[in-house]
Amino acid sequence: MSKKISLGLAISLIFLAIALTITVTMLVAMGIYNDIIKDVSARSGVYSNISEIDELIRKNYYGEINENLLNTMMSDGYVSGIGDRYSYYMTPDEYAKHKEEEKGNKVGIGVIAVYDSKNNNIYVSEVSSGSPAHIQGIQKGDVITAVDGVKVTSSNYAELLQSLEGAKLTNVQVTFVNNGTEKTVSVARGYSAQTVYYSVMNEVGYIKINAFYSTTAKELEDALDYMKKNDVVSVIFDVRNNDTGLIRNVVECIDLIVPVATDGTNAVATAVDKNGNIIETFASDSDSVNFTIIVLVNSNTSGAAELFACDLRDFGLARLVGVKTAGNGTMQKVFELNDGSAVALTVAKILPYKSDSYNDVGLEPDFVVELSAEQNSRLEMITFEEDLQYQKAMDILTNK
Repeated sequence: MSKKISLGLAISLIFLAIALTITVTMLVAMGIYNDIIKDVSARSGVYSNISEIDELIRKNYYGEINENLLNTMMSDGYVSGIGDRYSYYMTPDEYAKHKEEEKGNKVGIGVIAVYDSKNNNIYVSEVSSGSPAHIQGIQKGDVITAVDGVKVTSSNYAELLQSLEGAKLTNVQVTFVNNGTEKTVSVARGYSAQTVYYSVMNEVGYIKINAFYSTTAKELEDALDYMKKNDVVSVIFDVRNNDTGLIRNVVECIDLIVPVATDGTNAVATAVDKNGNIIETFASDSDSVNFTIIVLVNSNTSGAAELFACDLRDFGLARLVGVKTAGNGTMQKVFELNDGSAVALTVAKILPYKSDSYNDVGLEPDFVVELSAEQNSRLEMITFEEDLQYQKAMDILTNK
């Protein structure tokens, strides 16, 4: 049995529905508006303070204001003010250099060199094969005593180290000591950075990775091929003091070593934003290498290098030797600004293959081996015989 309602009642119900709709819409809109107002109010307070400081300085400051420096420091301070040590501002020149380095185009004479405070000189810890330094006879273990005729001191070593890098097609005079003999040579600065160094000792391969640039995977592939050709069955990967590189670059390196990711997250790495949303996954698609692996880590093993060590262990291919790592399990994205400067900003947390996030906690090694404070400060200079972490890895791999 159907029931009819009067036209007046129907019209009243329609108006009631419209009123309810408007009310709900207004409430939602007010909520959004209030959130916006809060944000605008907070920003307005910041801008008001800056404006007040700017007016005060321009009115009362005795000296001259360098506008470029002021703008740079304000931009840098704003990014620093969010309190994230992995987010930072880059000037146009710094960003241009950053882009070149990420491509592996960090020019220089072809050495990795560090200041030796004990002997007040610059120690050459690695020399890239075929580089200008190598061609001029500079070898690993040599010490540089002067650059362009300026003797190395505790106050100028940073500047002199910087002068070993620079524009292509320029030369630098390097005075160095090789086997007790001092020599001075003119070395061209124009060799792209090498990030992977390798050797074989007592049938155990040693592969040191200093950074994860876009060129690192190809270098690592060459190193792994060398190990296979020399019938190496055990490899020590050294990622101590490695805190440089992008997640996508290290994933390319991991992919050369591990099998297809099928367990855990089903990915070599997963990037998760602050709301828990997956914004990117990184897969693997290669066969694994057939090596017994040890990875050397320390407190300066950070970011991409931590993911490298964690994933190799997660896949059951490696054990870690050293001390707890830095605990940087985040991903940064670079945003270019209108004036050519840029901001590198942390946008996600990285989840490894199986383990929980190591962000803020670091990776605990399977075998804890500490070095002395002096050895840590001179890590690039100590020999394999002095390196207790390396020796522990050798003992494990050779079953001593």
